[in-house]
Amino acid sequence: MKYRLIGTGASNSLVMGIVVVVLLIFAVAGFFLYPIIFHETPKTVTLTELSTITSTSTSTSTVTSTVTSTVTNTCVSTTKSTIYLTSTVTSTVTVTQTQTKVSYGTTPNNIDIYNALTTTLGNGYKVTLLNSTNASGMLMFGNVGDPQLFINYSFLYFIQQGDLIKVYPPGSAQYWGNLSLDLGVLQIVPAEYHVSAALMANTTGLYYTGGNYTVMVLGTFSHGGARFIQPYPADGYSIMLFVTPPKPLINNTAYYTNELLNVGMQGWEVKLSGEIYYPYSMTPYIVVQWEPYWNVARDPWTTGEFNVWVVHPSPNGIVNESDIKLLVGGGGNGFIEGLSPGDLIEMKVTYDGYNNTIYAEVVDLNTSSTITLTLPLYSNFTVPHEGNYWTEVNAGTGNSYWNWGIVYLSVFNNVYVQIEKV
Repeated sequence: MKYRLIGTGASNSLVMGIVVVVLLIFAVAGFFLYPIIFHETPKTVTLTELSTITSTSTSTSTVTSTVTSTVTNTCVSTTKSTIYLTSTVTSTVTVTQTQTKVSYGTTPNNIDIYNALTTTLGNGYKVTLLNSTNASGMLMFGNVGDPQLFINYSFLYFIQQGDLIKVYPPGSAQYWGNLSLDLGVLQIVPAEYHVSAALMANTTGLYYTGGNYTVMVLGTFSHGGARFIQPYPADGYSIMLFVTPPKPLINNTAYYTNELLNVGMQGWEVKLSGEIYYPYSMTPYIVVQWEPYWNVARDPWTTGEFNVWVVHPSPNGIVNESDIKLLVGGGGNGFIEGLSPGDLIEMKVTYDGYNNTIYAEVVDLNTSSTITLTLPLYSNFTVPHEGNYWTEVNAGTGNSYWNWGIVYLSVFNNVYVQIEKV
């Protein structure tokens, strides 16, 4: 048998050539087809507003009889905020609470302000913000439909003697009585004869730059009474701007303050202010009070419902009565008409550092009744230096006593807010 010899050298070269060509074809094709065959799912980026942190906590409490319990909830986070809640429960309750806070070192912007106000007021009101920059010390309570507690201040201190300041949950019959209102309320004072309490807000996160500086309060009341005089709501709210405490405050005390009554009104035929806590301060400050009782007890020269003082503390920060000067009592333009329990009261006080003037406005948002004040301070007060300050909101009573509370508080720097009922 004969065998035919095969030329293996030539054939091997041909095979190798074919393999190389095939590999090149696959390499080129793979270069173009790889992103299609082995593609990755595009990444989704969620933009989160850096100024807010949201946390949800759920707690369950069981009570078999009617008791009054005080719940102290201390939240330690980047906001360093302390919250005190007092409530009365009569049944087994499961509470889910969402808290939205501004992270420490930041301030809420105009969106935060708008959302807070619209949530508090509900759909019946229109909120307009102009030239918005930022705010500080914002405190808001929700309602039954949206029971969110919105807090974004550094610290809020309670100035009181005894247990006057209370937080009532939305729709609480203990606060609202027979009124069918669903707002949560921070009660500053109860309807008691000659008492006072205040909130001292650490608004040092809002740097005053010399322009407009505004404190805004949405408040309310539900009942009250009087001794010796005609029953009528008194003594409203007192707002204090540019306070610098000389010592660290102690919560739930009246340390480093002076409680005084009808300061500087000795020459007035009618003396109206109720009890007011004047805080000790290393800087001069302004006090603007809305005193609705001027609607009833009017001096001949009374034109409105505002009282205004300037305070120049002693060098060590202590405030005595001689350090307080009344600029106007019963001043401003007009009187709130139709004031009734459950009305939402908007009080705004703006200090204009450009012309050293106080502008104040009170609006009954339920009736749209409005009063205003324009008061140049002249040499009575010097424009504060740029810097960080504290803010106080005081509520007090006298012979006429009503349970003043607030549902919203904020301090604005060059923010203009307008609220209208729709």
